[in-house]
Amino acid sequence: MKALIKYASTKPKVRQVAQGRWREILPLVGIDASALSGRHGPCPMCGGVDRFRFDDQEGRGTYFCSQCGAGDGVQLVMRCTGQNFHAAAQQIERVVERGLPSVEKTKRTVEDKRGALRRVWEGATGIQMGDEVFQYLRARGLQLDHLPNAIRTHPCLQFRDADIVDSFPAMIGTVTAPSGKALTVHRTYLKDARKAPVPNPKRLMPALQPISGAAIRLAPLAPCLGVAEGIETALAVSELFNVPCWSCISANGMSSFQPPDGVRKVILFADNDPNAVGEQAAALAAQRLSRLRYEVDVVIPSVSGDWLDELNRRKAVRAEGKDE
Repeated sequence: MKALIKYASTKPKVRQVAQGRWREILPLVGIDASALSGRHGPCPMCGGVDRFRFDDQEGRGTYFCSQCGAGDGVQLVMRCTGQNFHAAAQQIERVVERGLPSVEKTKRTVEDKRGALRRVWEGATGIQMGDEVFQYLRARGLQLDHLPNAIRTHPCLQFRDADIVDSFPAMIGTVTAPSGKALTVHRTYLKDARKAPVPNPKRLMPALQPISGAAIRLAPLAPCLGVAEGIETALAVSELFNVPCWSCISANGMSSFQPPDGVRKVILFADNDPNAVGEQAAALAAQRLSRLRYEVDVVIPSVSGDWLDELNRRKAVRAEGKDE
């Protein structure tokens, strides 16, 4: 209940502070300024050509896409970055708090983005037993019999947020389009085998193109494929059910997931959230994928939490049984 109250109290605040300022805010969270011209053009969410228009009615950051539908600035940030409402709201508020430079100063070319992504990826190494990412994942309760190639360990990655400039080890993951093209890098900043003590330690770098439909491919492509929200949750699914499972990053990512060629069945391993966000995202994905003739199952934990919580709950039950 406390989480729901916090969600409700945050909702009007972020829209109030961003009112009339969306053309300056959106490029700072990774949305290409060219999409904000007010003319019809490519959609930053689904990538469709000439179907998106940013009209910013009443300064609310409104948009319309003939494929994705309509929404406001907060929803645009959520869809383009893969964040949930709370994380997107926090990012928007911090951008406003530290001041808004002109739009011209915030434009980044595709080559700029590609170079930044390459530097981060090449600065990382495969996960090794005992390194920071290995210790973090083990501390979360994962067995780690197989270490995915799609996630790596960065020994010291810069973190910037408002007045915070620091460096931490990080778990980084490649976000890949259905076509197989790498689009961006997901970062989880770490310290002492925990998430780093910073605002939103899980972040996406600016993407080369819209990430709608994309995923972090934590297992080889298979005809029957599982998808979950977070990296840790997807790894827990594979451990629990011996099913290849990819991370869609967030509930929004799950609702827009598009299987690549070769997949016939998709199992949506949704979170059991108190506000039903995970279940609703899985339901939307199931309806859309069923229309596209995929075989679809939705699986939700019987108690509140995600599949990593369920994995640890089952381990605790087994441990108690052994103690008896």
